[in-house]
Amino acid sequence: MSAAPDSRSLDAVEADTHNETRLQSLAALRLLDTPREERFDRIVRLTQRMFDVPTVVVSLIDERRQYNKAEVGVGKDEMPIGDSFCRYTVLDDTPFVVEDAAHDPRFVDNALVADGLRFYAGQPLKAPNGVPVGSLCIADDKARHLTDDQLDMLRQLADIAEAELALTDELNRAGDVQRRLLPRRVPELPGYTVAGTCVPALAVGGDFYDWFPAQDGYQFVVADVMGKGMAAALVGAGARAVLRGTSQFNDVETSLHRTDVSMADDLEEISSFITMFVARLDYRSHVLSYIDCGHGIAGIVRADGTALRFVSDSMPIGLLDFRREARAVQLAPGDTFICLSDGLLDLFDSIEEAVEAARITVVNYPDPAEAVKIVEEYARDHVATDDITCIVVRRDQL
Repeated sequence: MSAAPDSRSLDAVEADTHNETRLQSLAALRLLDTPREERFDRIVRLTQRMFDVPTVVVSLIDERRQYNKAEVGVGKDEMPIGDSFCRYTVLDDTPFVVEDAAHDPRFVDNALVADGLRFYAGQPLKAPNGVPVGSLCIADDKARHLTDDQLDMLRQLADIAEAELALTDELNRAGDVQRRLLPRRVPELPGYTVAGTCVPALAVGGDFYDWFPAQDGYQFVVADVMGKGMAAALVGAGARAVLRGTSQFNDVETSLHRTDVSMADDLEEISSFITMFVARLDYRSHVLSYIDCGHGIAGIVRADGTALRFVSDSMPIGLLDFRREARAVQLAPGDTFICLSDGLLDLFDSIEEAVEAARITVVNYPDPAEAVKIVEEYARDHVATDDITCIVVRRDQL
């Protein structure tokens, strides 16, 4: 006896599968409910000028709404899915055009038509995997007809928007790579308390920090690869791996030189360099050896609240045959080593102000975890335009 046929048609099953794939592709972009971005705003402004229409939208369609990533002529970030014309655009690879919505039975009860919308043309926007997730659309309160050349123009503008979606996907992947660079656990060093953070300004930046056992102690690193995107993230991952390897059996000077030599070709390929602060703590003798390769702000806040700022006199990684000399400082009970990336400087009028702010933070919040939290809150409250990375290491009071 044969099985009873499915009550749903094959078309309905395929439609559900397509919609689920589309929603997964949209979620992977991580663009829903994100702030306005000039790269998308520029596209809608250009489209408006080229078509002379009052309304242009870069939309993203999820299961319940149309989210407007960029728009002119709408004035709001989203609308219910039931009012959306763009929900029809994502059903196919071809443009969706309604020349006069007032005479189209599909839109008899549409709220936008009731408010005066007559013309709509949307070109699907595809995620990098080729699945439509939104639309670049134009709309007017007058009925209109588009020529083949105009439809081709709309497609070319949509290609620009799709390139930005592809860039977003690349940045997301690069950001994932960078997040995996960060230490997963706080080290348990006898007599010391440690904390660290990285607050990215965008989906991906050049900063990373690291800590790990090394020859004669424990090593701390704050680094910034000049550049953005997947290339910078991969170079950062390579630098992290090489530095970890060379540090196991070499002093700080030798491990940095070997890292420099190993990374030379990769850095030359992307025309970049790496600023880096490397400190190695011998937690038995309490001596901190360090080299600042043109990085940023680092120093010691003494137990009495005074500060010693480290000198940065070495060149970034990427300049071969430059031999770097390590300096050393003794940590007394209650002393705190702090290193921050140069993104902090963007939030102050001068480096002196930034250094003093770091000192006051350590004095007021002697627990490194609390100090790091203050840095995170300050970076987010002041909308940092560059990544801010921080490591705090405190020698416990006797």
